[in-house]
Amino acid sequence: MAQDASVKVESIEALTKEANTLKTKLEDERQKLNDVTLSTVAERLDVINYLNIKPRRVLKGHQAKVLCSDWSPDKRHIVSSSQDGKMIIWDAFTTNKEHAVTMPTTWVMACAYAPTGGMVACGGLDNK
Repeated sequence: MAQDASVKVESIEALTKEANTLKTKLEDERQKLNDVTLSTVAERLDVINYLNIKPRRVLKGHQAKVLCSDWSPDKRHIVSSSQDGKMIIWDAFTTNKEHAVTMPTTWVMACAYAPTGGMVACGGLDNK
């Protein structure tokens, strides 16, 4: 019994030593990739002038925070998903709701158009 315990302790010590060795190797490899500092890169960038961004249209319809939105490939429609459990497809030019889908969970966190524009997908925290 004592022999089994000492074998387990030796095995754990060997694995701990191997893990520390691998961690050191990983840190060394990361340092090799850091060939330049952030300040060096920032010095080479041009200054971005002040952008005057104004809203063109306001889409009213969600009752909670909008967590995601996506433009359709034809740029005519927008899909949005919100914490109110709704996914809404909008006409971007008229700001009208074209479709509103109530989801089974209130945490609809992501939405996107398919590349063809014919389908919409959404995902959330329903744990299913």
